[in-house]
Amino acid sequence: MPELGKGLAGKVADDLGHAIAGGRHTPGDVLRTDDLAESFGVSRTVVREAVQALQAKRLLRSSPRVGLTVRPVREWHLYDPDVIRWRLAGPERTTVLDELTELRGAVEPAAAAAAARQADRAKRTSLLESSARMRAAAAVGDRTSFLEADVDFHRLVLGMCGNPLFAQLAPVTEELLRGRAALKLLPTAPDPADADRHDAVAVAVASGDPERAEVAMRAVVAESLEDIHMRLEERRGSS
Repeated sequence: MPELGKGLAGKVADDLGHAIAGGRHTPGDVLRTDDLAESFGVSRTVVREAVQALQAKRLLRSSPRVGLTVRPVREWHLYDPDVIRWRLAGPERTTVLDELTELRGAVEPAAAAAAARQADRAKRTSLLESSARMRAAAAVGDRTSFLEADVDFHRLVLGMCGNPLFAQLAPVTEELLRGRAALKLLPTAPDPADADRHDAVAVAVASGDPERAEVAMRAVVAESLEDIHMRLEERRGSS
Protein backbone atom coordinates (compact mmCIF):
# COMPACT_ATOMS: atom_id res chain seq x y z
CA MET A 1 0.00 0.00 0.00
CA PRO A 2 1.56 3.30 -1.07
CA GLU A 3 2.45 5.63 1.79
CA LEU A 4 2.12 9.39 1.73
CA GLY A 5 5.29 11.44 1.49
CA LYS A 6 6.42 13.50 4.46
CA GLY A 7 6.80 16.83 2.66
CA LEU A 8 4.42 19.49 1.42
CA ALA A 9 2.93 17.24 -1.23
CA GLY A 10 2.23 14.63 1.45
CA LYS A 11 0.38 17.21 3.55
CA VAL A 12 -1.69 18.33 0.55
CA ALA A 13 -2.52 14.69 -0.25
CA ASP A 14 -3.52 14.11 3.36
CA ASP A 15 -5.74 17.20 3.47
CA LEU A 16 -7.33 16.38 0.12
CA GLY A 17 -7.83 12.75 1.16
CA HIS A 18 -9.66 13.94 4.27
CA ALA A 19 -11.80 16.27 2.13
CA ILE A 20 -12.77 13.48 -0.26
CA ALA A 21 -13.43 10.86 2.43
CA GLY A 22 -15.29 13.47 4.46
CA GLY A 23 -17.70 14.21 1.60
CA ARG A 24 -16.56 17.72 0.69
CA HIS A 25 -15.70 16.32 -2.74
CA THR A 26 -18.17 13.61 -3.74
CA PRO A 27 -17.88 10.84 -6.34
CA GLY A 28 -18.10 12.31 -9.82
CA ASP A 29 -16.82 15.75 -8.79
CA VAL A 30 -14.19 17.17 -11.14
CA LEU A 31 -11.14 18.82 -9.57
CA ARG A 32 -8.82 21.17 -11.44
CA THR A 33 -5.10 21.28 -10.75
CA ASP A 34 -5.03 25.08 -10.91
CA ASP A 35 -7.95 25.35 -8.48
CA LEU A 36 -6.27 22.96 -6.04
CA ALA A 37 -2.98 24.85 -6.28
CA GLU A 38 -4.76 28.09 -5.46
CA SER A 39 -6.83 26.55 -2.68
CA PHE A 40 -3.81 25.02 -0.93
CA GLY A 41 -1.45 27.88 -1.76
CA VAL A 42 1.10 25.59 -3.41
CA SER A 43 2.61 25.09 -6.85
CA ARG A 44 1.05 22.95 -9.54
CA THR A 45 4.04 20.61 -9.20
CA VAL A 46 3.18 19.97 -5.55
CA VAL A 47 -0.46 19.37 -6.47
CA ARG A 48 0.51 16.92 -9.19
CA GLU A 49 2.66 14.96 -6.73
CA ALA A 50 -0.19 14.92 -4.18
CA VAL A 51 -2.66 13.85 -6.84
CA GLN A 52 -0.41 10.98 -7.89
CA ALA A 53 -0.53 9.66 -4.33
CA LEU A 54 -4.33 9.79 -4.31
CA GLN A 55 -4.52 8.19 -7.74
CA ALA A 56 -2.40 5.32 -6.39
CA LYS A 57 -4.97 4.90 -3.61
CA ARG A 58 -7.69 5.08 -6.30
CA LEU A 59 -9.52 8.08 -4.84
CA LEU A 60 -8.99 10.04 -8.05
CA ARG A 61 -9.10 9.23 -11.74
CA SER A 62 -7.36 11.36 -14.36
CA SER A 63 -8.54 11.70 -17.94
CA PRO A 64 -7.19 14.08 -20.60
CA ARG A 65 -10.47 15.78 -21.52
CA VAL A 66 -12.13 15.84 -18.11
CA GLY A 67 -9.32 16.26 -15.59
CA LEU A 68 -9.40 14.77 -12.11
CA THR A 69 -12.57 12.95 -11.09
CA VAL A 70 -13.40 11.63 -7.63
CA ARG A 71 -13.96 7.89 -7.84
CA PRO A 72 -16.85 6.01 -6.18
CA VAL A 73 -15.99 4.69 -2.71
CA ARG A 74 -16.23 1.07 -3.90
CA GLU A 75 -13.21 1.70 -6.18
CA TRP A 76 -10.93 3.06 -3.44
CA HIS A 77 -8.16 0.98 -1.89
CA LEU A 78 -10.27 0.48 1.22
CA TYR A 79 -7.58 -1.55 3.02
CA ASP A 80 -5.06 1.26 2.70
CA PRO A 81 -4.27 2.61 6.22
CA ASP A 82 -4.48 6.24 5.05
CA VAL A 83 -7.86 5.63 3.44
CA ILE A 84 -9.10 3.95 6.61
CA ARG A 85 -7.86 6.88 8.69
CA TRP A 86 -9.57 9.41 6.41
CA ARG A 87 -12.84 7.49 6.44
CA LEU A 88 -12.77 7.13 10.23
CA ALA A 89 -12.40 10.90 10.50
CA GLY A 90 -15.45 11.48 8.27
CA PRO A 91 -19.19 11.50 8.88
CA GLU A 92 -19.57 7.80 7.98
CA ARG A 93 -17.22 6.66 10.76
CA THR A 94 -19.86 4.46 12.42
CA THR A 95 -20.41 2.54 9.20
CA VAL A 96 -16.66 2.24 8.65
CA LEU A 97 -16.13 0.96 12.20
CA ASP A 98 -18.84 -1.66 11.64
CA GLU A 99 -17.33 -2.70 8.30
CA LEU A 100 -13.84 -3.05 9.73
CA THR A 101 -15.03 -4.95 12.78
CA GLU A 102 -17.09 -7.27 10.57
CA LEU A 103 -13.94 -7.92 8.54
CA ARG A 104 -12.02 -8.67 11.74
CA GLY A 105 -14.79 -11.02 12.84
CA ALA A 106 -14.50 -12.95 9.59
CA VAL A 107 -10.70 -13.19 9.59
CA GLU A 108 -9.17 -13.04 13.06
CA PRO A 109 -10.96 -16.02 14.68
CA ALA A 110 -9.88 -18.19 11.73
CA ALA A 111 -6.36 -16.80 12.02
CA ALA A 112 -6.24 -17.62 15.73
CA ALA A 113 -7.38 -21.19 15.05
CA ALA A 114 -4.73 -21.61 12.35
CA ALA A 115 -2.06 -20.17 14.65
CA ALA A 116 -3.02 -22.73 17.31
CA ARG A 117 -2.61 -25.52 14.78
CA GLN A 118 0.72 -24.61 13.28
CA ALA A 119 2.65 -21.78 14.96
CA ASP A 120 6.08 -22.66 16.33
CA ARG A 121 7.04 -22.38 19.99
CA ALA A 122 8.83 -19.05 19.60
CA LYS A 123 5.77 -17.40 18.06
CA ARG A 124 3.45 -18.87 20.68
CA THR A 125 5.75 -17.48 23.36
CA SER A 126 5.75 -14.05 21.70
CA LEU A 127 1.95 -14.02 21.75
CA LEU A 128 1.89 -14.90 25.46
CA GLU A 129 4.40 -12.11 26.11
CA SER A 130 2.23 -9.66 24.20
CA SER A 131 -0.87 -10.54 26.23
CA ALA A 132 1.21 -10.29 29.42
CA ARG A 133 2.16 -6.73 28.42
CA MET A 134 -1.53 -5.95 27.99
CA ARG A 135 -2.26 -7.27 31.49
CA ALA A 136 0.61 -5.30 32.98
CA ALA A 137 -0.48 -2.08 31.23
CA ALA A 138 -4.09 -2.59 32.37
CA ALA A 139 -2.94 -3.11 35.96
CA VAL A 140 -1.31 0.34 36.08
CA GLY A 141 -3.75 2.17 33.77
CA ASP A 142 -1.18 2.78 31.02
CA ARG A 143 -3.33 3.37 27.92
CA THR A 144 -0.40 3.96 25.55
CA SER A 145 1.40 0.74 26.46
CA PHE A 146 -1.88 -1.17 26.39
CA LEU A 147 -2.64 0.05 22.86
CA GLU A 148 0.84 -0.79 21.59
CA ALA A 149 0.64 -4.28 23.08
CA ASP A 150 -2.85 -4.71 21.60
CA VAL A 151 -1.63 -3.72 18.14
CA ASP A 152 1.33 -6.09 18.49
CA PHE A 153 -0.94 -8.92 19.65
CA HIS A 154 -3.21 -8.79 16.60
CA ARG A 155 -0.27 -8.34 14.24
CA LEU A 156 1.28 -11.48 15.70
CA VAL A 157 -1.89 -13.56 15.33
CA LEU A 158 -2.37 -12.54 11.71
CA GLY A 159 1.31 -13.07 10.96
CA MET A 160 1.70 -16.47 12.61
CA CYS A 161 -1.36 -18.15 11.11
CA GLY A 162 0.49 -19.15 7.95
CA ASN A 163 -1.82 -17.33 5.52
CA PRO A 164 -0.03 -14.40 3.84
CA LEU A 165 -3.37 -12.88 2.81
CA PHE A 166 -4.41 -12.70 6.45
CA ALA A 167 -1.00 -11.31 7.39
CA GLN A 168 -1.46 -8.39 5.00
CA LEU A 169 -4.59 -7.38 6.91
CA ALA A 170 -2.51 -6.50 9.97
CA PRO A 171 -2.26 -2.79 9.00
CA VAL A 172 -6.06 -2.71 8.69
CA THR A 173 -6.50 -3.96 12.25
CA GLU A 174 -3.81 -1.61 13.49
CA GLU A 175 -5.49 1.41 11.90
CA LEU A 176 -8.83 0.40 13.42
CA LEU A 177 -7.30 0.09 16.90
CA ARG A 178 -5.45 3.39 16.60
CA GLY A 179 -8.51 5.02 15.05
CA ARG A 180 -10.62 4.03 18.06
CA ALA A 181 -8.08 5.71 20.31
CA ALA A 182 -7.97 8.86 18.16
CA LEU A 183 -11.78 9.04 18.14
CA LYS A 184 -11.88 8.54 21.93
CA LEU A 185 -13.85 5.32 21.54
CA LEU A 186 -11.82 3.44 24.12
CA PRO A 187 -12.21 3.24 27.91
CA THR A 188 -10.57 6.07 29.83
CA ALA A 189 -8.35 3.40 31.41
CA PRO A 190 -7.43 0.01 29.95
CA ASP A 191 -9.98 -2.66 30.80
CA PRO A 192 -8.47 -5.66 32.65
CA ALA A 193 -11.31 -7.80 31.26
CA ASP A 194 -10.13 -6.97 27.75
CA ALA A 195 -6.63 -8.12 28.69
CA ASP A 196 -8.15 -11.34 30.04
CA ARG A 197 -9.96 -11.97 26.74
CA HIS A 198 -6.73 -11.53 24.81
CA ASP A 199 -4.94 -13.77 27.29
CA ALA A 200 -7.51 -16.50 26.65
CA VAL A 201 -6.62 -16.35 22.95
CA ALA A 202 -2.89 -16.50 23.68
CA VAL A 203 -3.25 -19.46 26.07
CA ALA A 204 -5.41 -21.38 23.59
CA VAL A 205 -2.92 -20.76 20.79
CA ALA A 206 0.03 -21.71 23.03
CA SER A 207 -1.68 -24.94 24.06
CA GLY A 208 -2.51 -25.86 20.46
CA ASP A 209 -6.30 -25.71 20.88
CA PRO A 210 -7.71 -24.24 17.63
CA GLU A 211 -11.38 -24.44 18.64
CA ARG A 212 -10.80 -22.60 21.90
CA ALA A 213 -8.57 -20.06 20.15
CA GLU A 214 -11.27 -19.31 17.58
CA VAL A 215 -14.00 -18.90 20.21
CA ALA A 216 -11.78 -16.69 22.36
CA MET A 217 -10.86 -14.43 19.45
CA ARG A 218 -14.48 -14.18 18.42
CA ALA A 219 -15.24 -12.90 21.93
CA VAL A 220 -12.48 -10.28 21.59
CA VAL A 221 -13.92 -8.92 18.34
CA ALA A 222 -17.55 -9.07 19.51
CA GLU A 223 -16.77 -7.16 22.69
CA SER A 224 -14.88 -4.56 20.66
CA LEU A 225 -17.90 -3.90 18.44
CA GLU A 226 -20.27 -3.78 21.43
CA ASP A 227 -18.03 -1.29 23.22
CA ILE A 228 -17.74 0.94 20.14
CA HIS A 229 -21.52 1.12 19.77
CA MET A 230 -22.03 1.78 23.47
CA ARG A 231 -19.64 4.73 23.38
CA LEU A 232 -21.15 6.14 20.21
CA GLU A 233 -24.64 5.92 21.79
CA GLU A 234 -23.35 7.67 24.93
CA ARG A 235 -21.84 10.41 22.78
CA ARG A 236 -25.08 10.92 20.86
CA GLY A 237 -27.05 11.01 24.12
CA SER A 238 -24.84 13.72 25.61
CA SER A 239 -24.82 15.94 22.51
